Amino acid sequence: MFESLTKFLPALDMEGLGRWVKEDDTDFTGAPYVEYWDVVHRFCEAAAVFCEKTPKIEDPRARELVDDIASAIDREEVCPGVLLGYLENGTIVGWLKELAKLDKK
Repeated sequence: MFESLTKFLPALDMEGLGRWVKEDDTDFTGAPYVEYWDVVHRFCEAAAVFCEKTPKIEDPRARELVDDIASAIDREEVCPGVLLGYLENGTIVGWLKELAKLDKK
């Protein structure tokens, strides 16, 4: 059921999936932002499609994990770098591993 998300596990389980960018170091008006690797963009898109098209998830833990992933992606819009933090500290990968285990049951 979660294969469209868990297939990203190998690609997201590595370092350097994004980097902070500042347009011009002499211009203090522009806010820095994170430039993500393409795989992160593909994962975010897959998560959005999954959340939009997946019927109600009966397993409460699985629902919680999917909601956590969606929330982390949504928070990136308000607070740039949040998703990078979740990727770098292994939180996203941990959630995906849990979903993979639930899928095997």
